[in-house]
Amino acid sequence: MEPLIREIREAFAECTPPSDAQLLHPDCMDDVDVLEFYGGVRWQDMTDEMVVYGYAAPTAFSPLAFRYYLPAYLIWTLNNLDSAEHASESILLALDPGTSKEMLHDFRKSKFSLFTPAQIAVVKNFLWRVSEDRDLGALADLALVHHWIDA
Repeated sequence: MEPLIREIREAFAECTPPSDAQLLHPDCMDDVDVLEFYGGVRWQDMTDEMVVYGYAAPTAFSPLAFRYYLPAYLIWTLNNLDSAEHASESILLALDPGTSKEMLHDFRKSKFSLFTPAQIAVVKNFLWRVSEDRDLGALADLALVHHWIDA
């Protein structure tokens, strides 16, 4: 697990935190899910509780905020694969844009628009690792099939 966590940290190390005005996706009307991120929270400083209670935030994040905060969610998931909390499922669902026929496909996929090749590679590695998990594997497989294999 540690080599993959190190990969995640390295791939996202150069990302700059979004300003408060850049947190919410332009297509979202309500910022209730991102409230605790106002004020410039660094992803490296996010506590386990912040990830757990902020499990819905990735669905409302702008592409910039999604890319910036994703490492905290990926690392938390890897360290808590057996957790009953919704944070793991939530981030896997946020990484799955669904099929092109689904209504929210373009909205979900827009969150990946700023990823570098190194970040795409590490997300793939994360999904391949989680796909081996008995409980979360199916969600990781869907994300891979719907977007990341061909990314």
